[in-house]
Amino acid sequence: MSQPRPLILDNADLLIDDVSIGCSTNHLELNPDVTLVTLTSFCGEVDYPGSVKWSLVATFYQSFDAAATEETLSAAVDGGVPVSFTILPYKDLPVGPTNPSWSGMVIPQLYSPINGDARAESTIDIEWSLVGEPVKSVTPGP
Repeated sequence: MSQPRPLILDNADLLIDDVSIGCSTNHLELNPDVTLVTLTSFCGEVDYPGSVKWSLVATFYQSFDAAATEETLSAAVDGGVPVSFTILPYKDLPVGPTNPSWSGMVIPQLYSPINGDARAESTIDIEWSLVGEPVKSVTPGP
């Protein structure tokens, strides 16, 4: 068996409402939050998985350039409706079994537009809820 190739996030991309902001992204995760249902009986307690809420968690470097962080995120929030997202592990490779994409709809929420220390980068942290589950695709798009 050959050594599996680990995913190193050095060529990933994140698209928010079809705008690529991967070059401003420092941290990226697609996170399922599973609530547990605990049933207690005379025989003890048993935990069962309950509902699952997905979220897109990311950290960005703030930029006021056109089509960069602030313009993209503020447009999503100002729209007041869910927007699309797509995550590509390797943006320079076609989507396929060794480079799946994840996509769906997120609910944009307000964020802190300025966050940082003296002489350091300003970052933006988001944790936006998904509408439903993300879709994993191994089929190249158009």
